[in-house]
Amino acid sequence: MGSARQQELGQLAREAGDGWLLLAQLARVIVLAVRAQLVLEVGIGPGVVTAWIADALERTGGRLVALEWKSETIERVMERLDALGLAERVQILEGDAHQTIRTVAGPIDVMWLAAERSGYADYLRAVKGKLRPGAAVIAEGMASEGTRALREELWREGEFVTVELPVRGSALIGIYWPERVRALSS
Repeated sequence: MGSARQQELGQLAREAGDGWLLLAQLARVIVLAVRAQLVLEVGIGPGVVTAWIADALERTGGRLVALEWKSETIERVMERLDALGLAERVQILEGDAHQTIRTVAGPIDVMWLAAERSGYADYLRAVKGKLRPGAAVIAEGMASEGTRALREELWREGEFVTVELPVRGSALIGIYWPERVRALSS
């Protein structure tokens, strides 16, 4: 990590503590790997992953739409993004994510889930038709109660290939692969 901004991003993740640096690096790698043009983040928390995604999107030319209900969190994260020179890559929609998610247009290349765990399956259902083939869905905190519905949703049609990593309460990564279903049924 050579640039001053990348050093600041690394410091931000280390200050946030346990597992944040690895999670942020994971976000960056996935955004770059899929050459994301649109990333949807549901819940921004301390904004660590948000900043790392925005930095990666600067390289791909993409943008981030984030959903958050706490205005003080939005203000704090936008100030940080502005200081990093990344604010123009990010649009944060304030309100109940179960409602605001329906206003996000696709195609979505990466979906990052970091809100209340019991809502994960709802969020996925709300945008599944807007995911482009090959899109990545990442859900953090999968060791928490309430994530069973998301797992069931991901496995139901066989359209996702998934893996879970032991980082920050378990992170699930699913790649949307609808062609796989057609190939298996042929």
